[in-house]
Amino acid sequence: MSELLDIEISKRSLGEMAPRFKLLSTLMPGYVAELESWQGKAREFADRVIRPKALEIDARCHDDPTYFDWDLVKASTPYGFLSMMVPKPLGGGGQLATATGIVLEEMCAACAGIANIFGANGLGVSGVLLGFDLYHYERTLTDLVRGDRNGEPVIFAAAVTEPLAGSDVEDREYMEKAKLVMEARPVPGGYLLNGRKVFISNGSVARWNTVMAPLDRKKPVETLCGFMVRQGTPGFSIGRVEKKMGQKACPAAELVFEDCFVPKRNLVGHEGEGMRFTELVLGASRGPVGAIATGIARGAFERIFDYARRKKVGGRRLIDRQWVQIRLADMARRIHLARQSYLDATMAFDFTGMPKLMKTLPARFALELLPSFVRGSELYHRLMGSKMGHQLVQGMFDRNLEESDLRHIQQYSSMAKVTGSDIAVEVAYEALQIAGLESSLARLELEKLYRDAKLTQIYEGTNQLNRHNIFTNAFPNEYADGCR
Repeated sequence: MSELLDIEISKRSLGEMAPRFKLLSTLMPGYVAELESWQGKAREFADRVIRPKALEIDARCHDDPTYFDWDLVKASTPYGFLSMMVPKPLGGGGQLATATGIVLEEMCAACAGIANIFGANGLGVSGVLLGFDLYHYERTLTDLVRGDRNGEPVIFAAAVTEPLAGSDVEDREYMEKAKLVMEARPVPGGYLLNGRKVFISNGSVARWNTVMAPLDRKKPVETLCGFMVRQGTPGFSIGRVEKKMGQKACPAAELVFEDCFVPKRNLVGHEGEGMRFTELVLGASRGPVGAIATGIARGAFERIFDYARRKKVGGRRLIDRQWVQIRLADMARRIHLARQSYLDATMAFDFTGMPKLMKTLPARFALELLPSFVRGSELYHRLMGSKMGHQLVQGMFDRNLEESDLRHIQQYSSMAKVTGSDIAVEVAYEALQIAGLESSLARLELEKLYRDAKLTQIYEGTNQLNRHNIFTNAFPNEYADGCR
């Protein structure tokens, strides 16, 4: 059925989908034009590559959870989706959360499982970008650029979740009580990682995993660190690859660390900065998760709209019945609300968050003027790892990132995630109801979309955790006064 879709909503312009862009096109025409360009590329890739293979890949992954379609990912390299977040001076697309969200919505309207390969890659990339460690920019992010240019894709993943601590590891307060199994023990020249990570999207296929681990499990907030761990590192192996209900094309794997030696140069930033990195990454990524959910909801709407136009009951098209029209109108309304919510979150991040640091003089000098061999040198690494380097980066954070801005980013991103995922489940369910008994037919993709939608309520922190995050950031004074 995918190739038969032919409805106007799937081809609307950015300005028609979100009126804010009509205004911005007069104030910031270059900005909007670039977003439209990425939207166009995502639509083309979705129509040409994703839609024809979505059901086939979902079925193959049902039979074999370890199956991964490298040919499909290779087909993405001319578009540059894997490296779209890499800064332009390093050869990447230089895009931020809003462009990522727009791309993911377009892909997810075709297949959320395939789209999540690129979304999870972006999550792993965010862990490097927001660590603001330019040494790792040169060592690891340029891998993505070379992969896209050479047609040999490189994938990243972020390893946060643990067997006994799911959403706990994503919240500062809950982290203090989390039952962690992962630990990094300092040894001469680096660290020994021991423990497990679970449900890691892309974990089994990623060249680079951004792994979060504390130096002391009794003091996780104070000692949490981020490490870059490359595929094939001794002591690092892949355990179980989960048999998933939805979004099957993107594998979720268990990562096992047994005396895995990680050299000190693979530490992202400085010791003890991991909790701040985690919060910044989630502030950046939960908006795009709202976009993933919006895309799923849109995909369900597009398919049931098409079905209702074609299906006749009692000699009349289903879409000519008023009860169907009212339900479709309400579905479109909710999708619009989900889209505006994720755009609020992503644009808040893009205009008030970490990207501000990229525009500072020290950052522009390091990215645009320093030769790449300098940024990737051991001397530069030692300099940035020194007390002076730490003070320089910390000063940039303190001068450019206001506490109120960070709270708003956290608040809006959690709102987008909760709003989008709840709407995705509601809209997908409504589509099943309209189709009735035929909703179980795999070729209609409606049952797949419902399975895909459910996962968005769970990953990137459960919706319960995100509701708590909304409260603590929207009402910090009340929360600080004892509302625990």
